[in-house]
Amino acid sequence: MFSIYEVNGRSFRDTLENLRKIKRKSSPQSVQFHEHLEDTKKPFSEAHSPFTQACQKYRQTFPVSEREKVVHAHQIMSTPVRTIQSTTSMASAWKLYSSLGYHQIPVLNDKSQIVGLLTEGNLLQHIIIENDQVISRRAKIVSEIMTKEVIAADPVTDVRRIAAVMLEYRQPAVPITTEDDQLLGIISRSDILRITSTDPPLSLWT
Repeated sequence: MFSIYEVNGRSFRDTLENLRKIKRKSSPQSVQFHEHLEDTKKPFSEAHSPFTQACQKYRQTFPVSEREKVVHAHQIMSTPVRTIQSTTSMASAWKLYSSLGYHQIPVLNDKSQIVGLLTEGNLLQHIIIENDQVISRRAKIVSEIMTKEVIAADPVTDVRRIAAVMLEYRQPAVPITTEDDQLLGIISRSDILRITSTDPPLSLWT
């Protein structure tokens, strides 16, 4: 399952096939990809995974060959997720990016709901940095520059389908959320490349 989060909350929750029906694919130039550093974030612990039954149901819904390994989002997502508030100032946002080394961070409102995604590209288009200090800015707070429509996935989503979303909609990272909109983790291109490099038989294409 995939969800779309916007400024006013979740506007969609359904399958990838239905997502494709309502949302046009992005052009290659529409969004610049950035990656976040992985060494500051911990992978989700499989020992604490609450998704065993859900995984079994997923296999029944999307049957695959027994030879073909299915890797779900909760197995490779990075967690916990560092977030930023939509009301954060531009200078504070840049300071956070500089200290963490991330290149995209989910944006939350005052109710801890996802309302956007802030990328390094968003910031660099609106501020001028000199000696690690913000000397000029064309916006005041994060909500003015963030990507305002974010596609998220359920924790038992096949990572091949997440990879397809990243490619088709040029989204640099996919937040992982529960049915009740709780943010559990995030998957970037680096996470998917890591699993394919350690387990080459995994196919990314749906």
